Amino acid sequence: MNAFLEAVRSNMLIQAIVFIVLGLFILLWPGVTVTTIVYLFGAIFAVSGIASLVGYARPSSRSYHAPAVLTSGVFMVILALVVFLFPEAIASLFSLLLGIVLALCGVVSAVRAVELRQFGGSTWIAALVIGAVVAIGGIVIIANPFETTLMFIYVLGALMVVNGAGDLLIEWRSRSALKQQHQH
Repeated sequence: MNAFLEAVRSNMLIQAIVFIVLGLFILLWPGVTVTTIVYLFGAIFAVSGIASLVGYARPSSRSYHAPAVLTSGVFMVILALVVFLFPEAIASLFSLLLGIVLALCGVVSAVRAVELRQFGGSTWIAALVIGAVVAIGGIVIIANPFETTLMFIYVLGALMVVNGAGDLLIEWRSRSALKQQHQH
């Protein structure tokens, strides 16, 4: 049980804050070029991947030694390298790719929220709704990737803020559940 909670918290806080900041940046400055946004995502993938790999390599933390942490770290670093090596190609498929990423992030958040159900309370329902909204938003973007770029930018920024807020909610609930377990 504790291993699950520690795994959920592994990079959730940093990822949530990065998503919120980047989402607000996109909402406030929609005129930023798609290539710049692609490079920012490359940087996010690189930082997230390196953080996972460093966490995995730390001998003092057992909870970060899960194979999923290593796999996600390697995947994020490889994804960052692809973004930095082929930014124009990525930019041309930007809408479609980000729709896929948002749909996957939403599904992952929804699954995490359902797993939090076992700890009681209603926080998991809010996190589930947020995850579902992000997933549906990603699917809508996948269905119409090239319709209106400006609207896409606004929707992307809003969905990133919502996803980050959902991750913060899950992080907060996980931390509360861990504290309760340690008290009993």
